[in-house]
Amino acid sequence: MSTGQADNATTWIAFEPHDTVHVRDGRQFSSRDSNTALAETVIPRPSTIAGAAASAYGGDLTAVRGPILGKQNPDGRWCPYFPVPSDIVVVEGKETTAQERAYYRLVKGSAVDGTDLAHVPGAPESLLELPPQVTAKAEPLQGWISSEGLSSYLNGTLFQDSTVASDYLETMLAGEEPLVPEHRIGIALQDRRIRSGYLYHATHLRPRDGWVFLAEVVPHPERPKPEHTTVTLGGISRLAEVAELPAGSVAWPSRPASFPGGRMLLYVATPALWRDGWRPPLPPEATLVAAAVGSPLPVATASPKRGFFRTRTLRWAVPPGSVYLLHFPDEETAAAVASSWHGRALAPSADWIHTHEGDHPPTDAPPLHTAGFGIVLTGVWT
Repeated sequence: MSTGQADNATTWIAFEPHDTVHVRDGRQFSSRDSNTALAETVIPRPSTIAGAAASAYGGDLTAVRGPILGKQNPDGRWCPYFPVPSDIVVVEGKETTAQERAYYRLVKGSAVDGTDLAHVPGAPESLLELPPQVTAKAEPLQGWISSEGLSSYLNGTLFQDSTVASDYLETMLAGEEPLVPEHRIGIALQDRRIRSGYLYHATHLRPRDGWVFLAEVVPHPERPKPEHTTVTLGGISRLAEVAELPAGSVAWPSRPASFPGGRMLLYVATPALWRDGWRPPLPPEATLVAAAVGSPLPVATASPKRGFFRTRTLRWAVPPGSVYLLHFPDEETAAAVASSWHGRALAPSADWIHTHEGDHPPTDAPPLHTAGFGIVLTGVWT
C-alpha cells in the first residue's frame, strides 16, 4: 500500500518561536455567559506548520512531515520528542514502599465478542488489557518520550514481559513540560473598535528554552531552499525563526529490521485524519488485532489562498501516541509494508467532508497527508 508520497530528497527544518504560540483548536468561540468567553490554545497542528513552511519556501512544498517537538543536545544533534505511546500505563506506589511508580505495557487480551466493540464496523479482534500481574489501578502515562526511547519501544527492547525498569524509562522521558501555558485577558474588537464589556480569557503556550518545533520537508523542485528566515506561526501575528538543519542532525526513530510472525505495530506520530475516523487505511492483507487510541483532537483547516470560507473545516483527528497492533500473513509482507510506511503519512486522508447535498470538494486543494497529518512509525509487538 502506498503512502502517496515520493521519496524525494528531504531536509529537516526547525521553528523557534519569538514569543508565545497561539493556535486555536477551531471550535466555536462563544461566551459561557453574556460577557465572558474562553479560548483554548493547542500545540500547532500539521496544517499550521505546513503553512509556515510554505511561507518560508515561497510556496507549497511537495510534503511536510510534522510537527514534532525537539531539543538540541550538547553535541549539536537534535533530539525529537514524541507523545508517550497510549499502551504504556503507570501504577502509583504506596508512600511506604521504596518503589513509587511502576510502568507497564498493555497486552493483547480477550476477544471483543460480547463487548460494545463487537458491533463497531472495522473493530479490532481483541482488547488491550493490563498484564496479569497488575492488580492496582493504572493510568495512561502522559508526557513526552525521546527518539531513543521510542526507538527502543518500537524495536521491542524497552519492555521485558510487559514491564520496564522505572529509572530506565524515566531517563527517556522529558523531564519538563516543553510548552508552558500562559493565561491572558483580552477584549473583543468589532470594526477595529473595542466591544464594551466583552472580555475573553485566552491561553498561550510558551516553549521552554531550547525547545523548538521540527518538521521533515520535501521542497518543491523549483524552491529547494527557504527564501525567508522569519515567518508567522499561528494566530495574532506571532513570529518564529525557521532554519534548515544540517544533514544527519535529526532523524525519525529507527524501525525493526524484522517482524516475527508478521506482527507489526503502528504508532501515530502526528494527528491523523482518516476516512474511517479512528481506523487507519489498511491493505486487505492486514488484520487489525488491537488498538489503544486516545481522545480525538479537534483540528481546524482552511486555506486563505483557495478561499477561507470555501475551505474551512473542523474535523476530529486520531491523536498522536495512538497505537495499533496489526498482523500480516508473513514476516516478509510486514517488513515490506513497514519499509514504505515508516516516517511517512498513511494515505489516503479524509481531505474534504460533504456537509450539504451537491457540495463538491475543491479540486485545487492539496491532500492533507502532504501537510503532515497521519505520519506513522512502525515497530513490533508480542
